[in-house]
Amino acid sequence: MTASPAADVIDTMLGLDRFPDLKALRERRGKLKHLTQTSYEAALRPAEPRNFSYGMRAALAARMATLWKSGELVAHYRALLDGEDPALSAIADPGTGAADADARLSAILAHVDLVTLAPKEATRANIEKLAAAGLDDRDIVTLAGLIAFVNYQVLVVAGLKMLRDN
Repeated sequence: MTASPAADVIDTMLGLDRFPDLKALRERRGKLKHLTQTSYEAALRPAEPRNFSYGMRAALAARMATLWKSGELVAHYRALLDGEDPALSAIADPGTGAADADARLSAILAHVDLVTLAPKEATRANIEKLAAAGLDDRDIVTLAGLIAFVNYQVLVVAGLKMLRDN
């Protein structure tokens, strides 16, 4: 028995079933739509989460979406935190979560915020801070992939919202 494909997160989040013209436009770029959904699964729900639990990934994604003021994405990622450790909700809020964090989490949050808000300011020194805080090379690559994906997803959602709401 073959597993059914996961519903497309962006289509679902933006309610594109109610906007057939916009949904058809997305289908014209079916491969890109598929790769975006596949990237979502890899970034948020990989088979082996290693040192970034599913809850931590959702909390960091919610944090980035909050920094971008992307309401639909914030709601989506916060919903993934239902039933998770309440400390993850604090991580999701850029106004909290870092003050009492250990060195590892503080470095992660600072890096997430920097790359989301001012990516051109990120340097090798920022990566070295992650390593000094205890992240190994795979952890750093995992974090970079999550940051890259969520920031890309925010832009896709913003563009589609402009078309939807126009």
